[in-house]
Amino acid sequence: MPFMPLEGNTAVLSNQKTKKKPSRKNSNLMLSRLEYVESPNVTYRDPSFPIVLKKGAGMHVIDVDGNKYLDFTACFGVLALGHRPPSTLSALRKQCAQLIHGMGDVHPTESKIKLLESLARISPYKNAQSILSLSGSEAIESALKTAMLATGRERFVSFADAYHGLQFGPLALNNRKHFTEGFESWIQPGKNLVIPFPWANPAKTCGNIKINLDQFILENGYVTETESLKKLEEALKDKSIAALILEPLQGRGGERCFPEKFVQKCVLLCHKYGTLVIFDEIFTGFGRTGNLFGYELHEVVPDILCVGKALGGGLPLSACIADSKTMAYWGKSTGEARHTSTFLGHPLACAVAHATIAAIISQLPNTKKELKQIDILFNRFMQKCTENGLSEHFPFHLRGQGLMRGIWFHSQKEGFAAQLATLLLEKGHIVLPSGADGRVLALTPPLNIKAHQIYLLLKSLAEILFMLKPQ
Repeated sequence: MPFMPLEGNTAVLSNQKTKKKPSRKNSNLMLSRLEYVESPNVTYRDPSFPIVLKKGAGMHVIDVDGNKYLDFTACFGVLALGHRPPSTLSALRKQCAQLIHGMGDVHPTESKIKLLESLARISPYKNAQSILSLSGSEAIESALKTAMLATGRERFVSFADAYHGLQFGPLALNNRKHFTEGFESWIQPGKNLVIPFPWANPAKTCGNIKINLDQFILENGYVTETESLKKLEEALKDKSIAALILEPLQGRGGERCFPEKFVQKCVLLCHKYGTLVIFDEIFTGFGRTGNLFGYELHEVVPDILCVGKALGGGLPLSACIADSKTMAYWGKSTGEARHTSTFLGHPLACAVAHATIAAIISQLPNTKKELKQIDILFNRFMQKCTENGLSEHFPFHLRGQGLMRGIWFHSQKEGFAAQLATLLLEKGHIVLPSGADGRVLALTPPLNIKAHQIYLLLKSLAEILFMLKPQ
């Protein structure tokens, strides 16, 4: 695919300055209405952000003002097959004609049983069993409870800047004060441990700024791989840790990858001290990393696997999966479930999930082929940024794997990626910032994205960087 020159000529800058901004009249009106009825500190708003969505199909969405966008977020990775995929619509129509709601842990529905069988088939366990729920946070709570029952222990270890959900159980694993402040009496700070994230040399770096690597690692909150493993083993030695929980590739933490073989070493250490390993694949599962699951990147099998987001095909659904020997610690049913909810195994969600799993597996070979072209585009983008001098002002690291990518502008001010996200929105691209300091531009598009759509995004990003470049 040809890559258009990303030059900062006068015409490009002139067009950027004079192009009429998309209308926001209806979005602003509806956001004002939202402000009266929604709790504060939920939906962020400034004069140019956000938009109010109205309709979507595939990669495309339209807001209430009729503006069109390409969605590079897949709505937090949920819409792995894009907006309103045929598999979702067909499954919904079929199930709606039969049964809309079930009875959770009492009379099961056919769609629930079919889904659990599908999860068992694609899981890494010989005899897999699952606990269904509605959100990723609930799946993590199921995993925490399972680990406590299986080990007789009550403490957990996680990695810095991980995001496992905001209910009280997962919240106790979070080290960001923005989320934990005000709830300390419930989550008992210090009971669970957060290990510093180990530094992994980025595969692709753009910019020739000379840095002292040791100082750079320290300033950005990392430690060496050796130091991280040392802290983990220190935590495990007293045998009070029920489980280590980690994302195979951090999502909200900034599309961060672990060093090669590091996760394998973590698993060996945990099992040495009788500690289980929980993989939070709420975000990374179902094709996001280029494999069906993220654990395949590390060539290990976790003791407990949590999935969600893409699983539901747009409907709220998650699962905690483990071998039957691990799940056996819950004990036999006595007629009153120990862990359940009203909407457990919701028929509509289960039917859509069953169809979604099959569609994602069918899509994966095409995704892997397209990723080769996408990698070429990122390489050309980096080359052009070096040739035209952008990398001198905006050095960056490419992070992530598959269709979970991050562009880390490590030398820019806090929130720089949020600024880029707002400017890209005006150009018709929906992206999100990530990382604790908002310096990572996150790209998590649907699995059926085409390389030319990535090209359009990178072209717009280059134009914006030229506009922001000091004159």
